[in-house]
Amino acid sequence: MKICAVVVTFNRIELLKVTLEKLKKQSVKLDEIIVVNNASTDSTKEYLDGLDDSNINVCHLDKNLGGAGGFNYGVNLAYKNQNDLVWIMDDDTIATEEALEKLVAGLNELKLKGKNVGFVASNVLFKDNKPCLMNIPKVHEEWNELAGENLIKLEYTSFVSVLITKEAIEKSGLPISDFFIWGDDVEYTSRIGKNFEGYMVSNSIVHHYMNENNSADIIKTEPERVTRYFYEYRNKYYIHKIQGSKSLLKYYKYLVMTILKVIFSKGEGKLKKIGIVLKGWINGIKFNPKIEYIN
Repeated sequence: MKICAVVVTFNRIELLKVTLEKLKKQSVKLDEIIVVNNASTDSTKEYLDGLDDSNINVCHLDKNLGGAGGFNYGVNLAYKNQNDLVWIMDDDTIATEEALEKLVAGLNELKLKGKNVGFVASNVLFKDNKPCLMNIPKVHEEWNELAGENLIKLEYTSFVSVLITKEAIEKSGLPISDFFIWGDDVEYTSRIGKNFEGYMVSNSIVHHYMNENNSADIIKTEPERVTRYFYEYRNKYYIHKIQGSKSLLKYYKYLVMTILKVIFSKGEGKLKKIGIVLKGWINGIKFNPKIEYIN
């Protein structure tokens, strides 16, 4: 099988260097590494242009398309380059040496068991080896069927180290570029799950080198970073909408609880936070992005 890694990067040159070094040292050799540079404004472009490695395919975008747009571009290119498996991750994903080997072994084992697998994901830890709160997958109700073999069935997972089959890309299409950030991984792996199964291979370990081990929380976020939460509430509405009325009720509960928590929280910028939440919700009602399929 031909295997390609897709790394989307934006202004994290030092972590990107480590990410690429770890990919080059995988116990299972990668046939291609696609790096999608989301119009970084630091020295990322100069660094990537200076690499002397025929396996690394550098793509400089003219503007920042967000993580969603970057993964859309990278997965599409990986498929067009005739890769059988596409391993996607952020630029702060530090893979252990056998991470890919374990994913491939898990995928092969699942196929031997007759499973129709669309993706397998790594066990994502923070840099202190504790679970990374930003990357907790949703387990399937039959999650423990193969738990004794390090295989946990999932409903969806994050884009921090997930290996996707070309068959899943052909059937399910590409990540939704219009999401920009937030929820593109949940939507895409859930979409794959409509026709395929997804699993976490628990002995495939990667570390996510975030600044802090926190899940996204608009209440604790500094006022200058609040505007990015627009995408969370817009995209989350779309995800719940396509899942049906019961799921949409969960969204409204989440929306109301968030607003109440903001009101009774301490700190500044309460009105701005509530405004962003409401703006995301209102835009979500009319948000109807197009899913791109492979020609």
